[in-house]
Amino acid sequence: MKKGVQGSNYYADESIEEWRYNPYRRKNRQIADESYKTNKILPFPLHLIVEVSSKCNLKCDFCNREVMTRPEQNMDLETFKKIVREAAENGVYSISMYCLGEPFMNPDLREMIIFAKRMGIPYVDVSTNGTFDMTSALGTGLNEIIVNAYTPSDAVHRYELMCERDDLDHNHTPLIRLQLIDLPQYKERNEKIIKNIEYFDADVVYLKNVEVFSQSLGDKNLSQEEIDKRMKDRKACKQLYFVLTVNSNGDIAYCCHDPKGKSVLGNLKDMTLKEAWDKMAEMRECHLKGVYTELCRSCCDWSW
Repeated sequence: MKKGVQGSNYYADESIEEWRYNPYRRKNRQIADESYKTNKILPFPLHLIVEVSSKCNLKCDFCNREVMTRPEQNMDLETFKKIVREAAENGVYSISMYCLGEPFMNPDLREMIIFAKRMGIPYVDVSTNGTFDMTSALGTGLNEIIVNAYTPSDAVHRYELMCERDDLDHNHTPLIRLQLIDLPQYKERNEKIIKNIEYFDADVVYLKNVEVFSQSLGDKNLSQEEIDKRMKDRKACKQLYFVLTVNSNGDIAYCCHDPKGKSVLGNLKDMTLKEAWDKMAEMRECHLKGVYTELCRSCCDWSW
C-alpha cells in the first residue's frame, strides 16, 4: 500500500509506482513544493484543470453540484485549443480534463485529448463516473483515466474500457485508476474492490479522502473532529502556487471546487492564462497574512 497526498494507493503491480511518478513528474512536484515553501512564484502554473464539461448525468449526494449555479455546458473545441496552445508555449506539465462535470458528455473529448498530446503536454488525464462508453479515449495518447467507483450505477458497466484494452498493446493505453471515496457508507464495497483489484483490471485503486467540496454542502460529509484536524495550523492554499482552473464557459478561476463561480479571475475572451496567473498575486499575499475570501475561509483542503 502506498500513501497518497489525499488518500491511499493500491497497485495491482508495484512497479507501476516507478513510471507513474517518473523523475519528470517528481521534479515538477518538487518545484511546486519549493515555490510554496519559499513564496517564490513560478512564471506560469505547472498544472491546469480544464473543465471540458460542467454537465453531469448523475446526482451524487456528496458532490457540490447540488448547489452549483454556474452554467451547465460543454466547453467548445476552439476554447480548449486556445488553452492548450498557451499551456504548451509556457511549459505546462499536466492537464486534468475534468472539474465539476462528466467529460464524456462533451462530444469533442477525443479530439481534445489528441490535440493536447500532439501539442506536447506530457501528462493528460480524464476523470469519469464510468457510465459512458470510454473506448473513445483509446488511441489518443491519454496518460490516465480515473474511473470513479462511488457512483450509483452498476459497477460492471464501468469497466468497458478495461475489458476493451485486453486486445491492445498496454503500452499505448491509459493507466487505469479506479477511484473510491472514503466515506463510511462505502466502506464495505471499497474493501471488496481493493481486495479484488486484479478482477477489475485496474492498475491503481485510489482510496480518496473527501475534499473541500463538502464545505459547499455545509460540511455534511465531514465530522467536526475531522474539520478541526484539517484546519489546524492553517496556512496559504497550496494550489495558488502551481494550479489554475478554467471552467467550461471560459472563466479562469483560482479554485477547482467552486460551484458558484466565486473564485473567477476573468474570462478567456478578455485575458490570457498568464494574466490570470499574475492576477493571483494579491490572493497569495492575502492568504499569507491569514486573510481569506468567503470561499477560502472554511476550506479544509488548503494543504493539498
